[in-house]
Amino acid sequence: MKHIIKIITILILTFSFLNCKAQSPILPLDDWDYEQENAYYKDLNNELNSFEGTWLYTDGNTSLKIVLEKRLMQFNGDYYTDLIVGEYQYIKNGIEKINTLNQINQDLGENHNIEGNFIYNNCNILPVEDCVDGEIRLKLFIDDILTDKGLNIILHNRIINGQEALKANMLSSGGMITSHPGDPEPTEPTMGWQTENMVFIKQ
Repeated sequence: MKHIIKIITILILTFSFLNCKAQSPILPLDDWDYEQENAYYKDLNNELNSFEGTWLYTDGNTSLKIVLEKRLMQFNGDYYTDLIVGEYQYIKNGIEKINTLNQINQDLGENHNIEGNFIYNNCNILPVEDCVDGEIRLKLFIDDILTDKGLNIILHNRIINGQEALKANMLSSGGMITSHPGDPEPTEPTMGWQTENMVFIKQ
């Protein structure tokens, strides 16, 4: 009798697993026309891989270090997706303003201070000066933990002087700011409203 119960249990678990898999289609990461519940948006061509690593931008005694990692099959409550997550250290005029690097090994999913997986193959949105249509570009979101503002950063792979690099434009994601006479000045993001043609060297 115990043997029969064990077999039935195994069959039920197997059926449940197969049923779950059948309802979870695997779709390319750039197929966002119609989001499907429980689908898996997978980095089928490993386009995210070239953005992984530790990258450093410097401008005098101001620097931005970002650490990016690819995470597989992250569930956001609606569907699964491959994702780049990261953390960062920002130093301005020699003074450390933000450092979240110690959070990189935590399993925070989309709640990391850098995250995203939007891939573009054209130069329509925030292109750097030498952008070429057809190249893979990655858009990420950076959370400014001091001002609670967000920044969009679009990364382009480059080789500069024989070194792996990322070229990027970074822009506040707050949208258009309107003001009226007497309104207080809007709080500027810690890393500024916009920085163009940044060069991050792989460490």
